[in-house]
Amino acid sequence: MEKRELAKQILSLLDGTEWERIENGTSDVPVSPFNREVLLRVRDREYEYSGIADSRLADSIRAEVGTYLEEHWPEAPEAHKYVVGACLALRLLEGKPMHPPEVVRYYTVVLDGKAEYYCPAREDGPVCRLCLARNMEELYAAWEKRTRETAGRYGEISSLIQMELFRTGFTDSGVIETEKLIFHEEVRKCCEENRCGAFGTSWACPPAVGTLSECRERVLGYGKMMLFSKAYLLSDGMDFDGMKEAMAYFRRMVLSLKKKLSEIVSTAAVLSNESCGRCGACTVPNAPCRFPEDLCHSIEGYGFNVSELAKQAGIRYMNGKSTVTYFGAVLY
Repeated sequence: MEKRELAKQILSLLDGTEWERIENGTSDVPVSPFNREVLLRVRDREYEYSGIADSRLADSIRAEVGTYLEEHWPEAPEAHKYVVGACLALRLLEGKPMHPPEVVRYYTVVLDGKAEYYCPAREDGPVCRLCLARNMEELYAAWEKRTRETAGRYGEISSLIQMELFRTGFTDSGVIETEKLIFHEEVRKCCEENRCGAFGTSWACPPAVGTLSECRERVLGYGKMMLFSKAYLLSDGMDFDGMKEAMAYFRRMVLSLKKKLSEIVSTAAVLSNESCGRCGACTVPNAPCRFPEDLCHSIEGYGFNVSELAKQAGIRYMNGKSTVTYFGAVLY
């Protein structure tokens, strides 16, 4: 069946009044914010879907999810169609797992413009077998293999940092000896020309981070840099809102990582992609940083060419069409 036909079938589950109520958030049926968002997205994108949806899989989702809801949520039968509709949309129209990421905290790996999902709650049940998320154990095994290789080449501390990167949600990483790093004057000139609009507006960026010589001296006080990254899927190459949302999420992950690393290597320093964005308006240069414990200097502000770093670390700089990849680094 055409995906557009499936979208029509999903939309037909609700009548005009029901659509109006979920749009206004006034539904008297218990619809989760997540399922509400999914259904409204189908309505808004009905004519954008292209390709084929598996009819047999659609029938299986209707049957198995319906049976599951009857068994586990019998007190709200009027809400079941909302859940079934959202599951159909997620699995067959959007190619995503059928549950909210914040509920099971599934792990996403974007590679070659496609996402692979790993679920820590996956079971060998009829509903889970319909979901495209893979068992998290597969990813754990890959992490163990990768960190063992890192430990053998760069030492135990390096492997511990790398495992913490993976657990935080970053999907790729590699080690560079700091003596091999190159600090580019031309990258700093881009900062001084204010191409990203952050020059002189953040404690994370030049000139607040110091001169290029001072940055070099600071970095060479460490023996290693572990470059890390996270790739995100976008709706298309011009999805600037998606890029902005991904950047905000990446920064939150970096702050989480920084706190965790303090328990492993108290002297480690963390660099992040672009500026800070922690506060609406930075205090620079008139007052000290409000949150110095959260401050991560800009990796570009240190004169690094990130594509060059990715090559040195042996990790991907680009991850396919309609994706954006952000980078950070741990100095230790």
